[in-house]
Amino acid sequence: MKKTAIIAFGIAILMAACTTTKTVISQPEAPKAEETTPVVSLPTVTPSTEFISITEAISLLDNPQQTAELAKKYGYKIINDYAVYRLDAYKPMMYKNCRPAKAMGANVYEDMPKPLRKGVSSYIAMRDDVTIGVFNEAAYGNLVQQLAAAGFTLERDGYEQVFTNGTIMAYCHASRKTVRLAKN
Repeated sequence: MKKTAIIAFGIAILMAACTTTKTVISQPEAPKAEETTPVVSLPTVTPSTEFISITEAISLLDNPQQTAELAKKYGYKIINDYAVYRLDAYKPMMYKNCRPAKAMGANVYEDMPKPLRKGVSSYIAMRDDVTIGVFNEAAYGNLVQQLAAAGFTLERDGYEQVFTNGTIMAYCHASRKTVRLAKN
């Protein structure tokens, strides 16, 4: 038994002699860099001078009385109470380098205005919303680029792309080359 006690005592002394103590000094934390929101620069787009701009169309949502002024500025002709047969009725229809569709009756037409061969053809149809219609890819592309420059973001992609800036919804229909603006 004395042997076991001596061996245990020897192991205890040996273990005590082999241990070391380590003093840890913590380093001061480096100051955190300020988190900043990345600055997103909006693209700059020059609106076409041939047809109404997106910002002017948005202002028509709140101020439809500007219709005559904008029609004069861009050279649009106006038809009040333009109804598309069995589809829709518009308060004013402004059109440029277009001709109205075939008349089906008093202020009732077969379709939206049709393009002529000269110049950039476009129309603006107004109800509680504003629809801008153009007839070539470059003009339609300019309208969509103006949306991005005005701070609109793509909310839903598909057959009809839906953009929003929080207060205005923009429905872009590429095959018809139309942009419809409506309040959210």
